[in-house]
Amino acid sequence: MRYMSGIIIDASKALWIWKLNIMTTYAIGSVKGNYRLLLKLLEKIQFDPDSDCLWFAGNLVNEGPESLAVLRLVKDLGKKAVTVLGNQELHLLAVAEGFAQPEAGDTLDDILNAPDRDELLKWLRRRGFIHHDSKLNFTLVHAGIPAEWSFSQALTFGYEVESALSQNNYTALLENRERGQSRWHAKLRGWKRLSFIINAYTLMKYCDGQGKLDFNTSGAIGTQAEGLLPWYRLPDRLTSNLNIIFADDADFEDDIFPGIYPLSSRGQLSALKLAARPERISIAC
Repeated sequence: MRYMSGIIIDASKALWIWKLNIMTTYAIGSVKGNYRLLLKLLEKIQFDPDSDCLWFAGNLVNEGPESLAVLRLVKDLGKKAVTVLGNQELHLLAVAEGFAQPEAGDTLDDILNAPDRDELLKWLRRRGFIHHDSKLNFTLVHAGIPAEWSFSQALTFGYEVESALSQNNYTALLENRERGQSRWHAKLRGWKRLSFIINAYTLMKYCDGQGKLDFNTSGAIGTQAEGLLPWYRLPDRLTSNLNIIFADDADFEDDIFPGIYPLSSRGQLSALKLAARPERISIAC
């Protein structure tokens, strides 16, 4: 037993309080199947699974050679890891169910042929598209949040697709998803509505002034067609009060923008230490 300000505190409780006070959360960008690079990053940040937490911004898999090892590691972290879905996870699920063909350069065979394949895919289907922590004051998505969505709408719409994907008839969503659904309006219903929500959360990069998604443009600002902007630079964005973390798979190479925390994947794996003064950490490929 020990005393603190006249209060008797059990040693085990004191240890728990101490760990709570030093617990650190790190957000990590697109791992893309690069297991060895992920391990190097975790070593660099001195990640302790007993006291720290990791947020993964989607695209855990594909491109790199060890997607299976990455999935198993993140899944085994349990509640110590938060993962939102990216376009590569949706592609993996669609390929696994026969609704999409493997693409050139895919490195998903190890997952598709693994003895724990079904368990891993089921775990993926139960991940979210948006995560918010009010205490840390950060919001995590893979790609972005449409300018015309409020925070409450973003949460509600995310739940719509999360619910559809986690249910037993999830294959209907994978079969009927329309990758070309690029514009939001409140009257969208059915598969078109769910498709836009998924596309926004997993594919959004550049948009026109009216918020229409452009699925073909990426690269540094200034190289795109006139009239296109990064999604977070659209005027009157309703979530401009949020601190949003996302995987910068577009390689925007943008200047610092208030409340926006892109995790670059250009030749590196990036992390962000979530704190009053966020700290960026990266390790080169």
